[in-house]
Amino acid sequence: FDLIYSSDSPRAKQTAEAITQFSGHELQFDQRLREKNLGVFEGLTSEEARERHPEVFRLFKTAGSKYVIDEGESTQQLQDRALEIVNEIRIKHPEERVLLVTHGGFIRVVMKHSLGLSLETPTRFLIRNTGVFRLEWEDKWLVSQMGGVSHLE
Repeated sequence: FDLIYSSDSPRAKQTAEAITQFSGHELQFDQRLREKNLGVFEGLTSEEARERHPEVFRLFKTAGSKYVIDEGESTQQLQDRALEIVNEIRIKHPEERVLLVTHGGFIRVVMKHSLGLSLETPTRFLIRNTGVFRLEWEDKWLVSQMGGVSHLE
């Protein structure tokens, strides 16, 4: 890769800074690479969210990708944000290989789009911490690697 963009969330930032120390590549932070904004659920376990906000939790689980969590965002809004930043980076750096350090939900919605799947389509992508998902642009996004962890061996 030629440069790194990272979410400005603490865990992603820490990972990106560790990569940069090893690689020496330029690092840029962008809040659009953050995980889905879970609004009133932020910082809560699933059980706590269900207990404190039962109706919101029920809708979150059943209402689909367009449901906007109180004080948060919908899965559709997350995908729109994710595709906006990914495409912006592609246009800004057309000849460069760019590493994005981001989060599981962000990766999931980009992969669904790249594979032509709707947000409502159930998937079982294994998204491990530091897993590598590689996209290549050939008039559309093509998935060339999903969840690689060979760098951990």
